[in-house]
Amino acid sequence: MDNKKVIEFYNEYVDQQQDVGINERIYEMYRRLKKQGLHPGSNILELGCGIGTLTYLLAKTVKSGCIESVDISTQSIEFAKQRLKQRNLYLEAHDVVDYIPKLKNIDFITLFDVIEHIPMERHDELFRNLAKIVNDKTVILINIPSPAAIQYDIDNNPAALQVIDQPLPIEFIVNNIVKNGLSLLSFENHSIWAENDYQFFIIGRNKKYTENKLSSKRNFFEKVVNKIKRTFVQLRHRYK
Repeated sequence: MDNKKVIEFYNEYVDQQQDVGINERIYEMYRRLKKQGLHPGSNILELGCGIGTLTYLLAKTVKSGCIESVDISTQSIEFAKQRLKQRNLYLEAHDVVDYIPKLKNIDFITLFDVIEHIPMERHDELFRNLAKIVNDKTVILINIPSPAAIQYDIDNNPAALQVIDQPLPIEFIVNNIVKNGLSLLSFENHSIWAENDYQFFIIGRNKKYTENKLSSKRNFFEKVVNKIKRTFVQLRHRYK
């Protein structure tokens, strides 16, 4: 499917996104970003921002850092530009697969409910481009509906599907991660509207392992607390 049809679909999808607003899924993505360390000075590349609902939440936290948000839909970006006027926010209409950001020293790249809408034959290109963008500290966060959840809609509720909506097996995603010099740091099945209806990936640049002992990162108080916990466990569970 060519991009023109995709752009047309999402240009016509603006009203529906506006009606949905900030729902449980979008707020959950914001919560997870904060859990990963989102702070006022963070630099974020948001790929597939839609009309800017998550962007709006990000801007509440990011004050001294920068947000660069991209979507293939020209009308979605225009909608966001009319509502989001922060000076540290840059919005652009572009295909996220081959997008080259203006932002440097990126802390987070987000693809929240995006890659299931990108044709599978373009995923290698997507991850190859991501590998060029990241630095050693960049964290890539991906959220997708579980393959089973999408297949359920294909079989039972096709009207809920978007112009491209495909199940993505985990091995397919991991293969594209690894062969492009990236590393899967964490994977989680999680639930938003139905049991295990979503999957969350945390990805980084593939780096040489170094042994960074947790004890070296603890302050004096944390070391004391850790020692007390360790002693308690040893006393409670004696094995001789």
